Amino acid sequence: MKIFFIRHAKAVSRDEWSEDDLLRPLSKKGVEISEDFFEKISLIFDIDIIISSKATRAIQTAKILSKFYPNAIFQTSTLLNPGCSFNDIKILIDEYSGYENIALVGHEPDISLILNDLLGCERVDVKKSSIIECEGRDLENLELKSFIYPKLLRGFKK
Repeated sequence: MKIFFIRHAKAVSRDEWSEDDLLRPLSKKGVEISEDFFEKISLIFDIDIIISSKATRAIQTAKILSKFYPNAIFQTSTLLNPGCSFNDIKILIDEYSGYENIALVGHEPDISLILNDLLGCERVDVKKSSIIECEGRDLENLELKSFIYPKLLRGFKK
Protein backbone atom coordinates (compact mmCIF):
# COMPACT_ATOMS: atom_id res chain seq x y z
CA MET A 1 0.00 0.00 0.00
CA LYS A 2 1.13 3.54 -0.77
CA ILE A 3 -0.15 6.57 1.07
CA PHE A 4 0.47 10.02 -0.34
CA PHE A 5 0.19 12.84 2.17
CA ILE A 6 -0.51 16.10 0.34
CA ARG A 7 -0.62 19.52 1.92
CA HIS A 8 -3.19 21.83 0.37
CA ALA A 9 -1.95 24.53 -2.01
CA LYS A 10 -1.42 28.16 -1.07
CA ALA A 11 -4.65 29.71 0.16
CA VAL A 12 -5.86 33.28 0.45
CA SER A 13 -4.18 34.93 3.43
CA ARG A 14 -6.02 34.70 6.75
CA ASP A 15 -5.66 38.49 6.98
CA GLU A 16 -7.67 38.84 3.76
CA TRP A 17 -10.38 36.38 4.87
CA SER A 18 -13.01 37.32 7.46
CA GLU A 19 -15.31 34.28 7.12
CA ASP A 20 -15.08 30.78 8.58
CA ASP A 21 -11.53 29.46 8.04
CA LEU A 22 -12.88 26.17 6.63
CA LEU A 23 -14.30 28.23 3.74
CA ARG A 24 -10.99 29.97 2.91
CA PRO A 25 -10.18 29.27 -0.77
CA LEU A 26 -6.94 28.86 -2.68
CA SER A 27 -5.15 31.90 -4.00
CA LYS A 28 -4.66 32.35 -7.73
CA LYS A 29 -0.95 31.59 -7.28
CA GLY A 30 -1.80 28.46 -5.27
CA VAL A 31 -4.00 27.19 -8.11
CA GLU A 32 -1.32 27.88 -10.74
CA ILE A 33 1.52 26.24 -8.80
CA SER A 34 -0.50 23.15 -7.89
CA GLU A 35 -1.79 22.66 -11.44
CA ASP A 36 1.75 22.70 -12.81
CA PHE A 37 3.11 20.52 -10.00
CA PHE A 38 0.33 17.90 -10.05
CA GLU A 39 0.57 17.53 -13.81
CA LYS A 40 4.23 16.59 -13.35
CA ILE A 41 3.46 14.36 -10.37
CA SER A 42 0.93 12.44 -12.47
CA LEU A 43 3.85 11.23 -14.61
CA ILE A 44 5.54 9.80 -11.51
CA PHE A 45 2.85 8.31 -9.25
CA ASP A 46 -0.34 6.28 -9.57
CA ILE A 47 -3.26 7.31 -7.37
CA ASP A 48 -6.43 5.24 -7.00
CA ILE A 49 -8.36 7.37 -4.50
CA ILE A 50 -8.10 10.98 -3.38
CA ILE A 51 -9.51 11.82 0.05
CA SER A 52 -9.66 15.46 1.10
CA SER A 53 -10.38 17.43 4.22
CA LYS A 54 -13.73 19.24 4.05
CA ALA A 55 -11.95 22.63 4.07
CA THR A 56 -12.49 24.53 0.82
CA ARG A 57 -8.75 24.99 0.17
CA ALA A 58 -8.12 21.24 0.56
CA ILE A 59 -11.09 20.31 -1.65
CA GLN A 60 -9.89 22.72 -4.34
CA THR A 61 -6.38 21.22 -4.13
CA ALA A 62 -7.79 17.69 -4.35
CA LYS A 63 -9.94 18.62 -7.35
CA ILE A 64 -6.89 20.02 -9.14
CA LEU A 65 -5.06 16.77 -8.38
CA SER A 66 -8.03 14.74 -9.65
CA LYS A 67 -7.85 16.50 -13.04
CA PHE A 68 -4.62 14.57 -13.61
CA TYR A 69 -6.04 11.34 -12.18
CA PRO A 70 -9.40 11.08 -13.95
CA ASN A 71 -9.89 7.43 -12.92
CA ALA A 72 -9.25 8.09 -9.23
CA ILE A 73 -12.20 8.11 -6.85
CA PHE A 74 -12.74 11.44 -5.05
CA GLN A 75 -13.97 11.57 -1.43
CA THR A 76 -14.01 14.11 1.39
CA SER A 77 -13.77 13.39 5.11
CA THR A 78 -14.01 15.51 8.25
CA LEU A 79 -11.30 13.22 9.66
CA LEU A 80 -8.77 15.18 7.57
CA ASN A 81 -9.99 18.61 8.74
CA PRO A 82 -7.54 20.84 10.64
CA GLY A 83 -6.61 19.07 13.88
CA CYS A 84 -6.40 15.64 12.20
CA SER A 85 -4.59 13.04 14.31
CA PHE A 86 -2.81 9.73 13.85
CA ASN A 87 -5.98 7.94 14.99
CA ASP A 88 -8.02 9.77 12.32
CA ILE A 89 -5.57 8.56 9.66
CA LYS A 90 -5.79 5.02 11.04
CA ILE A 91 -9.59 5.10 10.74
CA LEU A 92 -9.36 6.36 7.14
CA ILE A 93 -6.76 3.82 6.09
CA ASP A 94 -8.76 0.99 7.65
CA GLU A 95 -11.85 2.22 5.78
CA TYR A 96 -10.05 2.49 2.42
CA SER A 97 -7.62 -0.43 2.82
CA GLY A 98 -8.87 -1.99 -0.42
CA TYR A 99 -7.04 0.69 -2.41
CA GLU A 100 -3.36 0.39 -3.27
CA ASN A 101 -2.53 4.10 -3.80
CA ILE A 102 -4.28 6.48 -1.40
CA ALA A 103 -3.84 10.27 -1.52
CA LEU A 104 -4.79 12.23 1.61
CA VAL A 105 -5.12 16.01 1.20
CA GLY A 106 -4.82 17.84 4.49
CA HIS A 107 -3.20 20.56 6.55
CA GLU A 108 -0.21 21.57 8.60
CA PRO A 109 0.90 21.01 11.29
CA ASP A 110 -1.20 17.83 11.14
CA ILE A 111 0.78 16.18 8.33
CA SER A 112 4.13 16.76 10.04
CA LEU A 113 2.86 15.45 13.38
CA ILE A 114 1.33 12.36 11.77
CA LEU A 115 4.53 11.64 9.84
CA ASN A 116 6.43 11.91 13.11
CA ASP A 117 4.13 9.26 14.63
CA LEU A 118 4.22 7.01 11.56
CA LEU A 119 7.89 7.24 10.69
CA GLY A 120 9.55 8.31 13.92
CA CYS A 121 11.11 11.32 12.24
CA GLU A 122 11.54 14.84 13.54
CA ARG A 123 8.99 17.38 12.48
CA VAL A 124 9.60 18.32 8.88
CA ASP A 125 8.69 21.46 6.97
CA VAL A 126 5.87 20.36 4.67
CA LYS A 127 5.56 23.05 2.02
CA LYS A 128 2.25 23.85 0.38
CA SER A 129 1.28 21.35 -2.36
CA SER A 130 4.00 18.93 -1.18
CA ILE A 131 3.49 15.22 -1.71
CA ILE A 132 5.01 12.73 0.71
CA GLU A 133 5.00 9.12 -0.48
CA CYS A 134 4.98 6.38 2.16
CA GLU A 135 4.81 2.66 1.42
CA GLY A 136 4.26 -0.43 3.52
CA ARG A 137 2.15 -3.50 4.28
CA ASP A 138 -0.02 -1.46 6.64
CA LEU A 139 -0.08 1.81 8.55
CA GLU A 140 2.22 0.51 11.30
CA ASN A 141 4.90 -0.55 8.77
CA LEU A 142 5.28 2.49 6.53
CA GLU A 143 8.53 3.66 5.04
CA LEU A 144 9.20 7.11 3.60
CA LYS A 145 9.81 6.73 -0.16
CA SER A 146 9.80 10.30 -1.44
CA PHE A 147 9.14 13.87 -0.41
CA ILE A 148 8.55 16.22 -3.32
CA TYR A 149 7.48 19.84 -3.35
CA PRO A 150 6.83 22.22 -6.27
CA LYS A 151 10.23 23.97 -6.32
CA LEU A 152 12.00 20.63 -6.77
CA LEU A 153 10.26 20.06 -10.11
CA ARG A 154 10.34 23.64 -11.38
CA GLY A 155 12.76 22.80 -14.21
CA PHE A 156 11.19 19.43 -14.96
CA LYS A 157 9.66 19.42 -18.46
CA LYS A 158 6.41 17.59 -19.06
